[in-house]
Amino acid sequence: MALLVPNIGELESLRYLINNNNHVLDREDNAPRDLILKLYSSDTTPAEGDVPSATAYYEPYANGNTNTYGTASTTGYDVATNNRTEARYDYTDAYGILLNGARWKINQDSSANVVTTATYPEQTFTFSGAAGNIYGYYIVRANNMPVLIHGVVDAASGAAAATINKGSSGSPCIGVIGQDYITLPNTASIMDNVTLGMEVSAATTAALAATGVFVGGIDRATRRIYLCDASNVAVLLTDNIQSATDPTINLNYTTVTTTSAHGLQKGDVIYIARGTSNTTTTENTYTIFDVPSGSTFETTPALNGTGNLTLYSSIMFAERFTNGPYPIQNNGDQIKVTLNISLD
Repeated sequence: MALLVPNIGELESLRYLINNNNHVLDREDNAPRDLILKLYSSDTTPAEGDVPSATAYYEPYANGNTNTYGTASTTGYDVATNNRTEARYDYTDAYGILLNGARWKINQDSSANVVTTATYPEQTFTFSGAAGNIYGYYIVRANNMPVLIHGVVDAASGAAAATINKGSSGSPCIGVIGQDYITLPNTASIMDNVTLGMEVSAATTAALAATGVFVGGIDRATRRIYLCDASNVAVLLTDNIQSATDPTINLNYTTVTTTSAHGLQKGDVIYIARGTSNTTTTENTYTIFDVPSGSTFETTPALNGTGNLTLYSSIMFAERFTNGPYPIQNNGDQIKVTLNISLD
């Protein structure tokens, strides 16, 4: 049965969604990113199944209501202004208005069915030239992907990375028949590069009955990785993993390479879509797990499949203007947005 979320749970949930706790000193490790407010010039009516694409939620970089991702704005559409002091959170390559989580005001009304609402001060977009019709606005988790790759079809590609090897005869991985987990050796940094979604290679251990076994859970304290199939159903070991048999396991994942610097940091959240020739990668929202270089990154859950990719900011909230669209025709035209996000 579904869990009841009490009023205090609504309050804390909303604080997390909008990063209202961003004053916490160790927010770098324990808090989500701030949000960025964006406008869209596609004729899109928000729906629950929406994802960013080449035909929906593209921003008003140019006049004429066409997707012009890959080019800098010619309309005066805002480039994000950094309102944080931490260098890591400089989003000045992103477009839209960066929302400082500390400025949200949260209120719980006194009705029988209490509604928890967060309100942000009115924000103004001021244009320097024609931008066509603006149909609505949406909010994403902040990231600093530049226009050279953000929303650009096939601006990234996924390829199988070198397999991670865990365990040896002297420091074996341990697994017992009938269990759904493998315990990694007690060695330094053994868990640092392990993340959800990595595929456990059946070729490295007889304890897996088939391919398609993934890391479905991680307990870093006990060094256990829990096994599941593609449907997230637990997979049980069919043989022991130990020094006497096969003490090692291999974990496979995909590394993403971008055509130019991606600007992403560990912990950023983005949406990854398939490119024009990719039929295998799971399209979804991913968190950046590691950044080996300025043009490569890895995700959690680990990305699967190979081929071309298109990278977007991940949509969290979207709204179509009730009396819109609003035409932007002249230098100085403005759009004002007041944000209200509620949990009931």
